[in-house]
Amino acid sequence: MADGLMTLAPGTRVSGRWIIIKKLGAGSFGAVYLCQDERVGTIAALKTEPFNTRRPLLVMEATVLLNLNNLKPGIGLNFCRCLDLGRDEQQNATTGTAMPFNYVVMTLVGRPLDKLLREAGDRFSPGTTIGISIQMLNAIKTLHKVGFLHRDVKPGNSAIGLVESNEQRLLYLIDFGMARSYIRADGQQRRPRATSQFRGTPIYAPISAHTRRDYSRKDDVESWFYVMVKFFKGTLPWKHIAGGRDEIGEMKCRRLEGQPTEVREKAINDLLGGCPPEFNLILEHIDALQLEDRPCYEMIELLLRGYLAQNNIEEHPYDWEIGRRNSDREKTQIEKPAEKQ
Repeated sequence: MADGLMTLAPGTRVSGRWIIIKKLGAGSFGAVYLCQDERVGTIAALKTEPFNTRRPLLVMEATVLLNLNNLKPGIGLNFCRCLDLGRDEQQNATTGTAMPFNYVVMTLVGRPLDKLLREAGDRFSPGTTIGISIQMLNAIKTLHKVGFLHRDVKPGNSAIGLVESNEQRLLYLIDFGMARSYIRADGQQRRPRATSQFRGTPIYAPISAHTRRDYSRKDDVESWFYVMVKFFKGTLPWKHIAGGRDEIGEMKCRRLEGQPTEVREKAINDLLGGCPPEFNLILEHIDALQLEDRPCYEMIELLLRGYLAQNNIEEHPYDWEIGRRNSDREKTQIEKPAEKQ
């Protein structure tokens, strides 16, 4: 929990409107609560952080959501709506002093994909993998369209919609505290900084993060690609690297141009062995992109939908709809045909 942030007890009224029901979770940023709008009864999620935090995240979160919420109806389906934001203060029950905090209120989502992934046996079926990956890619494309990079794409930063709202097939991209605008006020891309601090989660971070270079659209898509491989295979070759993010980055770099042929081939095979050949084409496209380039999201989606069609694989129902658990035996049966294509 972040320093200087007290716990909001059930029944607490935030900003004279939002009644706290219970705490949903906490982390280094602050806390998340289930709350209800006293005026109209809407149930929502309320995020908090100390008002004087050294790394404010909620302002960026709200900025991104408000930009996405301004899109035409139907375009921003993969994102929560920002219902309220501001600053409030509550009295500390121990000290009696008033403690200010920042807050953002947003619509609720369902279970995060990292939990669904564990329930499915640490990997999804091909139909679920491709279907949910296409949704995630399109969400990233929309985020880039409004001028922001996510910079921490991973299963835990995406969730399905609420079953009660019949949104269990809808993916939400969430958690924009690490996001950054890559567009200047004049509409041009920002010039890359000479060096940049590491952002993201090592297992899914792009090579640029490991080499301390500025993020670009390419890097969100690279992180997305690692997530898709994880969904399909259940693992990534650097998952159990004990040395830390520098060693993970070095392992990712082995597939790049300039490495000895045998090193590159082994690195690519370690990453994509057992995956459809379409994955190789997508990775080639990603690795060829430059910082200022726009990824060809449309071509990637066509390749993935082509894989489903050519192999007669149905996207629905998703694994969590039927309680499917993907075993090692099923994984082997899936991978063998892919290697023959």
